[in-house]
Amino acid sequence: MNLTIHKIRLKELEAFINSRTFRHFEYVPISHLRAKSYLSNPRSNPDDVVLYLGFIDEQLVAFRSLFADVCKNGKEKIRFGWCSGAWVHPNFRRKGFSEQLLKEAYSDWNKKLMFTNYTTSSEKLIKKTGWFKTIYQFEGARAYLFPKTRKLIAKADSNLLFRFVFLIIDLIVSGYSNFCLWIYPGQKQTSVRFETGEFPDKECYQLIGKNTSGFNRGENELKWIFNHPWLSTDKSEYTSNYPFSSYTKYFYYKTVKLYSENKLSGFFIFSVREGHLKTLYFHLPDELLDKTATFLKNFSKENKIEFITIYKKALAAELFKRKFPFLHVKKYGQKIYGTFEIISNTDLHFQDGEGDVFFT
Repeated sequence: MNLTIHKIRLKELEAFINSRTFRHFEYVPISHLRAKSYLSNPRSNPDDVVLYLGFIDEQLVAFRSLFADVCKNGKEKIRFGWCSGAWVHPNFRRKGFSEQLLKEAYSDWNKKLMFTNYTTSSEKLIKKTGWFKTIYQFEGARAYLFPKTRKLIAKADSNLLFRFVFLIIDLIVSGYSNFCLWIYPGQKQTSVRFETGEFPDKECYQLIGKNTSGFNRGENELKWIFNHPWLSTDKSEYTSNYPFSSYTKYFYYKTVKLYSENKLSGFFIFSVREGHLKTLYFHLPDELLDKTATFLKNFSKENKIEFITIYKKALAAELFKRKFPFLHVKKYGQKIYGTFEIISNTDLHFQDGEGDVFFT
């Protein structure tokens, strides 16, 4: 069974998603929202191969997508592709098709790929190739406040009996969480003032200045992310035959500015998607991380957040110091994998939202 591989370059992407061929796929390889984002990526080139399509007898059975980015490596800037969005048709799995597409991408992108925000099966595949090495290990935390068993346990929604049992468990957990919040008055911030908005403003971008993070995401890149999201709360964007999410009931970004003595000291960005709060970007001094942890606790209480995910090690440490009112806090973190060497003595700073994490 031979796989026929077709490649879509960025300059061909718009015509492809509007083509008759695309409309007649059983499963589409990219959503219109994600395609618009790829087309607007400030770090892209027209000749970038962004989609790899695998066919058996003219049936699309596998695909893989990538988008361009730049990494600082000492004084050098390396252009590479983020692996994001790989799928194989349920009837054609365990035949090596995903690996074949990855090999094509590895060659086309000059053996320069990166990978994060992965599933267990995807991680096994990239390790199997032998090309990917750990670039960075996040040592963060996941904290639970109003956890829903149906989101955490696959079998919780499998039949009526399980639904009933786990519904009772959810009610008990919710009751206990509400009790914890009742005895947790919240903490008032006296030395620091917080100002919350949706997106960073001019003052935030001025503060970033020359960004020193590993992938150097500054004003242009952040505006690209916010202006071209992959998720929408508009149900008309729902694509039933796209294997990944394009629609969600609620999703929003928050930018929190921290003022000390009426002077902007820093800011951070997080997203909330259907009860899951995820930190994404930090530009603030370490001495304000304890205040940031308190803010997140208060926000989680006021908005009944189900659970939060933090990759920033120093901030996660603040949660481990004082876990209450969270019911449970555990170590949590993924890796950034890359196929090329990063200078070991380079002082790189990685953000929680690197790769496609910011979009999802």
